[in-house]
Amino acid sequence: MAKKQFLLLCLFIVNAFAAHAQSLNGVYVGAQLYNTPFNGMQINNLVFYFKSDGSFNDALNQVDWKTKATGSYTIKSGIVQLNFKNGYESKKYKLAANGNLESTAGIKHTLHKVKKVTTIPEGVYEKRSASTSGGTGTPMIGAFSSNLLYIDGKGNFSTDRSSVVGVGGDAAGGTVGGKFENNSKTSGTYKLGDGEITLTFGNGAVSKQSFFYSPPNGEDLILLNGEFYFRDDKKENPSIASKTTTGAKTQTNTIVKAGTPTPAILLTKLRAQYGGESIDKITTVKETANINGNMQMVAITDLANNRIRAEVRQNGKLLIVKQLERNEGWQWINGSKKTLSQDEKDELDLNLYQGILGLHKKFSNYFLNATVTPSGDDYIITFYKNKNKVIYLVGNDYSMKGNAYSINSASPNISVYKNFTKVNGVTYPAVTETSDGKNKLTSTTTAIEFNPVLNANDWKAP
Repeated sequence: MAKKQFLLLCLFIVNAFAAHAQSLNGVYVGAQLYNTPFNGMQINNLVFYFKSDGSFNDALNQVDWKTKATGSYTIKSGIVQLNFKNGYESKKYKLAANGNLESTAGIKHTLHKVKKVTTIPEGVYEKRSASTSGGTGTPMIGAFSSNLLYIDGKGNFSTDRSSVVGVGGDAAGGTVGGKFENNSKTSGTYKLGDGEITLTFGNGAVSKQSFFYSPPNGEDLILLNGEFYFRDDKKENPSIASKTTTGAKTQTNTIVKAGTPTPAILLTKLRAQYGGESIDKITTVKETANINGNMQMVAITDLANNRIRAEVRQNGKLLIVKQLERNEGWQWINGSKKTLSQDEKDELDLNLYQGILGLHKKFSNYFLNATVTPSGDDYIITFYKNKNKVIYLVGNDYSMKGNAYSINSASPNISVYKNFTKVNGVTYPAVTETSDGKNKLTSTTTAIEFNPVLNANDWKAP
């Protein structure tokens, strides 16, 4: 009898321990890729604060984020099921041996745990989330924006915000503005606590927000108020970036305008700066790029046959393929293939009329029949491809700052170009930043080939 009672007691303890182990505790983050019928590929940044009582909160931008519960979860046979109070579709994840949560449906994504910290190394962090529509390099609805946070690792911080702002109207039916704004900088001191950061600004204002950290061997990000801020070692401290070295003389290439230039002048100047006849020699292009660091894209273009294809992978696994040949297009996602809508085909097609390819002599007739509108010291060049509007933003030094387009008179999509580099006589942007004013995507070109030989296998469905 005593032995039986001992076994029952052990069983009770084991079961109690197992029940206790079937819970999560901490904040998990990740990025989920999904597809919409009209807006193409989208990326949703996910944040969940799991509590050991079986509840979770995905709203870490609330004052009561520690106690708030937006849903509940259960763990059974290594599967974590999330049920939302607001009626959103439930989610299921597999609890991996390393503690990560791996998706069980849709396009594969992983949630990993971020840390509470009391110290953090010096760095500049940039707010990023992401969405994209159409094919490779296509812009987004709204405006490009950048939120920077500098932390010196010693208790001081500074912030900066700059933006290229979006929509204006005129007699021609609306244009995309090119105004560049530098809002006032703010700075102060910070103190890290129990999953929180307390910011004390120079004017005495105090703000307490949720704060977690993922080191470089993870995602290399901070989670501030539920938003993703990724480390960007290429950016300077925003509080000192605008300062000039003592005694240094700043030079500018500002051109004094004696009237608005014609489309022909702008096209000639742009072509001279970005490749001229070298652009005209382009027949095919193969570009490989990283998207927000955790996805890879390969895009191929055949100008002679009006063919475009974009492939997106995550950790080497093929996720999405979109392809257009003249006016026939299809999309493959997770083994399922469908025909593209006309709007989706138009979005892919408009890739040819933007950026460096848009300066090709093959498309010059569109540019030459454009309208030119001054925008501060810059110029807006507007033309139409069928019923769809295409816009170039050109600086007064004849630099190509960005593009925009709109489908069916919808809200304009906009992208900004950075870090131009030269290959085979063609100067192109190695970084394209796109945003809808809230979300941001950064595409960084890692390899580009002009005039590669493309064969039938390059255009096959998966």
